[in-house]
Amino acid sequence: MLQLVQICTIFLILIKYAESSKYRGLYVSIFHLKPKVRPSNAEILRALVGASLSILVLLLLSQWSKQPLIMAPFGASCVLLYAVSQSPLAQPRNVILGHLLSAAVGLIALKLLGTSVWAIALAVGVAIAVMQYFACVHPPAGANPLVILLTAHQMDYSWHFLFFPVLLGAVILVLIAYVVNNVFSKQKWPTRLN
Repeated sequence: MLQLVQICTIFLILIKYAESSKYRGLYVSIFHLKPKVRPSNAEILRALVGASLSILVLLLLSQWSKQPLIMAPFGASCVLLYAVSQSPLAQPRNVILGHLLSAAVGLIALKLLGTSVWAIALAVGVAIAVMQYFACVHPPAGANPLVILLTAHQMDYSWHFLFFPVLLGAVILVLIAYVVNNVFSKQKWPTRLN
């Protein structure tokens, strides 16, 4: 308990220093960040419906097919697909290839390096580098190696994981996003053909 009090005290001292020093601009930008434009209620509703529908469809298809079609990073993909759908990071190529390549990196790391902390850290870095190299950066996909390597003791990962849930799940997400983003939004999605 004493350590927690000490940490909080140090944190408060640092904030006071940041407020009154040459770092004030950084402090203000971090702690007083306000969005420039709040999305319309229709856009918020579209994001709510799109994300919920996407996850529901993946879960129902998983139950029906007895194949896993969902993984945690898909929730973060929904944030990009519906809240910032015009971002280059939320385009179909980025979603599908980003997840596929990052999961492949995770599986390769698992087979070659195991699950040490060094292997996990390296796998995430390599996944980012591979996504950058192939121009398909999708931040949620950066979690794929973490999911694979941190749960390797609970699951027996094979190369089939690249197809179920990674590839098929990502394609389903993109198809649902295509319908939702084009039917319920004035903006067209995808913003460009990749």
